[in-house]
Amino acid sequence: MQERIDRLVNLVERQHATIVEQGQQIATLTEHVGLLAQSVALLLGEETGVALDEREASAEPQRTDMDGNPY
Repeated sequence: MQERIDRLVNLVERQHATIVEQGQQIATLTEHVGLLAQSVALLLGEETGVALDEREASAEPQRTDMDGNPY
């Protein structure tokens, strides 16, 4: 009987470790998706010619769209 209990405890511990590892992987993937979404939003803003704040404009070189027109 004790052997059976030990096997069950071992299975539960392995499942717990697997769940913790999967949680860490999900957290990492979530961070990557967030960074990707932020990058896409920045690129779309550049493509549509969103005006820059004057403080930002002085810190960065002037941007141009794909036709070379400044915005």
